[in-house]
Amino acid sequence: MSNLPKEYIIQKFYQFAGSVKYIKGTNTYRGSCPGCREGKSWGKKTRLNYLPEKNLIHCFNCNKSWTATNWILEQTGVTYSDLVEESKDFDMLPVNDINTIKSRPVSDVLPEDSINLFDPQQVKYYFKEKVVIDALLLIKQRRLDTAINKPRALYVSINDYIHKNRLIIPFYDYRGKLIYYQSRTIYKADEINRPKYMCKLNDDKSVFGIDMIDPQLDYLFIFEGPIDSMFVKNGLAMAGISISDFQETQLDRYCLYKKVWVLDNEIKENPDVRKQANRLLEHGERVFFWPQKYKGIKDINDLCVLTKKNGINPEFFVKNSYESSEGLLELAKIVN
Repeated sequence: MSNLPKEYIIQKFYQFAGSVKYIKGTNTYRGSCPGCREGKSWGKKTRLNYLPEKNLIHCFNCNKSWTATNWILEQTGVTYSDLVEESKDFDMLPVNDINTIKSRPVSDVLPEDSINLFDPQQVKYYFKEKVVIDALLLIKQRRLDTAINKPRALYVSINDYIHKNRLIIPFYDYRGKLIYYQSRTIYKADEINRPKYMCKLNDDKSVFGIDMIDPQLDYLFIFEGPIDSMFVKNGLAMAGISISDFQETQLDRYCLYKKVWVLDNEIKENPDVRKQANRLLEHGERVFFWPQKYKGIKDINDLCVLTKKNGINPEFFVKNSYESSEGLLELAKIVN
């Protein structure tokens, strides 16, 4: 693998390591390791070192070493070719300026200077900011302000190094405490250099919507993304296809509810969605299958925007869901 530009590597080190400092005498960048979390001393201990001259990153706590490229691949989860493409057009900061970037502490609940777009006073104060206007337009276009299961707040940040100019979706625990967030691009052009969805770094992935569960309804409807889950009562979201141990613990709290997993309407076209449906069915879960007449509609949010609805009747998901061998047979019919 060829080396990536040094300035690009430095920016990625500031993005993923904690409390980064530049040691001029040794030409070393030092920060907290996002892998071992410095033995639960994140932000206090800085034993992760990037040595530009050797193209080496080493943690003196977990005693692991990486080439700079391999370390970035491990943090981002993207392919090497995607990394190379991103580095070509990346908005480089001058080396003299990058040292002034402040790493966000892992304890921060929201990105820096987040503005609550559901708070009229905050919106009024920041309304001249273009990104606030555009975020509000996106919310209105996607019907997020009227959705039956909408969150108590949606945010945008103007200054956060990682999540600025993105719609920030907060996740609360069952007590109503804000513990996690996911951000979504507002501008299509940003999807060229960054993923459409990005999660809070260095923290356990949580379940969206558990603070709004209505015990009068026997079902939980589990989606990949939080925006789709806003359009059905008792909608939950996993912020991705994979499920973390913490999320499993959260769902175990609601073991008496019947669960229906709602995937995007791409089972035939997308092998990842197909594999997820198959995996869920083999584990005894109940999976929703889109009726044929909705072919061409990608997800629940698209359906609600198209039909100008603020929510879908839970019965729609229950009637069109299957489990075990019946579900595997239905899956085979769709694929073939």
